[in-house]
Amino acid sequence: MALKTNIYSEIVPLADALDKLLRALDAAHTASDQGLLPQPVACPTAEAEGRVLSAFVTAALAFPPFPLAAANGYALKAADTYAATSAAPTLLQEGKTCFAVTLGDALPPSCDAVALSVHAAVDGKGGVSITAPMLPWLHVRRTGADMAAGETLFCRNHILRPGDLGALLAAGVNEVQVWNKPQVFLATVGGSFLPPPEQTSNAAATAADRLIDGIIPALAARIQTLGGLAHRFAALDADAQAVRSFFQTSIAAGAQTLVLCVTDAAVLGVVRALLEAEGEIVAPSVGLLPGTPTLLAVYEGRPVFCLPTHPGGAFTAFEALVAPALLLLSRRPTQHFSGILPGSLDESGDLNVELAASLPAHPGLDVFSPLALTRVAEKTVALPLRMGEGYKTAVRVQGLAHVTASGKGTPLGSTARARPLCPVHSLYSTLFCAGGSDMVLDFMADELLRLPHAVHLVSASADAADALKALKNQHCHMAVLHMADDDKGEFNFGFVQQHLPGVKVVFVNLMIRQMGLVVPAGNPQGIAGIVDIKDKKLRCVNRQPGSSTRIQFDALVRHAKLTPQDISGYETEVESQLAVAAAVLTGKADCGPGVAAAASIVGLDFVPMGGERWDLVIPEVFLADPRVLDVLGLLQQDAFKKRLSELGGYKINLTGQKLELGVRLGA
Repeated sequence: MALKTNIYSEIVPLADALDKLLRALDAAHTASDQGLLPQPVACPTAEAEGRVLSAFVTAALAFPPFPLAAANGYALKAADTYAATSAAPTLLQEGKTCFAVTLGDALPPSCDAVALSVHAAVDGKGGVSITAPMLPWLHVRRTGADMAAGETLFCRNHILRPGDLGALLAAGVNEVQVWNKPQVFLATVGGSFLPPPEQTSNAAATAADRLIDGIIPALAARIQTLGGLAHRFAALDADAQAVRSFFQTSIAAGAQTLVLCVTDAAVLGVVRALLEAEGEIVAPSVGLLPGTPTLLAVYEGRPVFCLPTHPGGAFTAFEALVAPALLLLSRRPTQHFSGILPGSLDESGDLNVELAASLPAHPGLDVFSPLALTRVAEKTVALPLRMGEGYKTAVRVQGLAHVTASGKGTPLGSTARARPLCPVHSLYSTLFCAGGSDMVLDFMADELLRLPHAVHLVSASADAADALKALKNQHCHMAVLHMADDDKGEFNFGFVQQHLPGVKVVFVNLMIRQMGLVVPAGNPQGIAGIVDIKDKKLRCVNRQPGSSTRIQFDALVRHAKLTPQDISGYETEVESQLAVAAAVLTGKADCGPGVAAAASIVGLDFVPMGGERWDLVIPEVFLADPRVLDVLGLLQQDAFKKRLSELGGYKINLTGQKLELGVRLGA
């Protein structure tokens, strides 16, 4: 008896067919209490390459677990060298008060710094003369420098790479929770197909009128590469009972996806009739070429894909329909790169990126520079990461740029090629922030990774002018500024107007950081204000012109009705907060402008005299970006504000507020 064809005249466009299928699956999953989707399972970390995390992962241990030498030299206690000069070096004893170390060695328990050989003269009798003062933790990789205990390393749905496994194991994570692999069951319906010869007991038994089925094994192999588990059935007869039995047997064995390859439209009619009676037809005929006939349906909450058996049509329909569904089931981002980043991928699979910092060349060496990647507006932006930062770089790297041994460096703003090391879709969950460096940004990055839709915050330290230049060039989504504008206590507005004219931005407060004078422990001079520097004839050290601390210090000097000539050491300038603390610690100065955090690191005291308002500067065009919205939402959370206030040295009275000119410090 001839098979009834009953060809559908309706052709459903591909995009509509996928949309209808996903909606039907959502409805089926919502209505069912069964585990229709892959479930979380435990997996040994060492065996988890390519698996998809079902929960965010935090470090169980700090790495490094103890301080390590960051250079060759002599490990010592910094306090023993504070009086050292080239004219009057401090003599230490090797093996007792100093120890020879090489890069990567663990520091002896009594040591907290490493002196380079240029500052250490050996007398050959066990004595080592140190010719310059060492700061605590100089040339040392401190405990937790790569990963702190409790720090979020990876978010849910992150696909684990080989380097990620190394970071997890080093952080004491020996087991991770991953999504179980989707179970896909496949069979051919109709025709006279044989399995491949290697699957038969007698390869010579193939008949002249029967074809070897190469489609099902090929699709099964593709399913494996997409993170699924493929189960192949023998060819089915073209009758409803055989198809029903396949469905029921597969579902009983845990099937989450069903794939049938049908020989022609007549056989498809048999399958369609069963699905109309016992399931739901989603798209009776999908508009694909090659790929006809193709049908989408749902059977007991499972997607059913009916594909043709001819190779061109089967592979086309699989990539267009089955692959996206499997990627979603396995929580993997869809890999339709051409749709996500139009024109960005070249024929070799590399990305065309715009550099947010220069990419130097090293003549004679092939350099593979690690990159963080993101999408800003309509372009892909690459930020070169520091090489040699251990796991800190390993867990952040998203791509590599190859600079050949004979190549030239590539300047900021140029176009370069990058080889992506992660799903390209993840670029849409990475957010670049340019500007200041502070532990608050580290806490914000940790919290953003814990969101249901995790955001990877990459902070690029830069001075204020370079941060605004990055905004202007659309190399970042936001910038952090803490620039005092005038003597009245205004912050950031005037600086932005000067350096970013014509760009509409909003200001949202991150926090207020205390600023004042760094003084020796116990404040022996009893310093209470700027006037004391003049009245008590104290020696001061200063920050470089243009820094926010220098701008505020100058304002304090003017408010006290003093001039730079009244401040001894005003012209002595250093480049960092820690350098100010070092000058006070070693007795080269009695005080200097700085922040509480720098003072506490080296055991000094701090006299607060005001605050720095740290604001996020966000172009209006990015306010609707989901990543930016997640940051703004985080700043509104009471738990996050409490965490900041508990750090000490920060005020949160404006945190999360959109600011207007005149708000100042909120007092």
